[in-house]
Amino acid sequence: HHSAVQFDFTKVVEYKGTVKQFAAVNPHMRMVLEVKDEKGTYELKLEGHSTNNMYRNGYRKGMVNVGDVVTVRVAPLKNGEPGGYVLGATAANGDYFGARSTRAVDAEKARQEAESR
Repeated sequence: HHSAVQFDFTKVVEYKGTVKQFAAVNPHMRMVLEVKDEKGTYELKLEGHSTNNMYRNGYRKGMVNVGDVVTVRVAPLKNGEPGGYVLGATAANGDYFGARSTRAVDAEKARQEAESR
């Protein structure tokens, strides 16, 4: 397990892409999305909460599968590279899991939750 210091929890970025890899595992969920936007096509490596925290925030097994198109809201990497920490996601069928509001992120609270403190 590692610190979440590399993520900027004061910002929220939204991406829509096709799930290439997904693992709801502890200590962090891992997801790779193939994103197509004005920058071209690229893979976006993401991490998120533990399975327990995801479950408390609405995630259920099978909501996200390889090949699904999902929309994620993430705290981006501070260094500007593609990637980030998933704050919330809308699954292919429209179901949502994650923080109910990620518009005004409480940075310290989000960091503590990411670090499971």
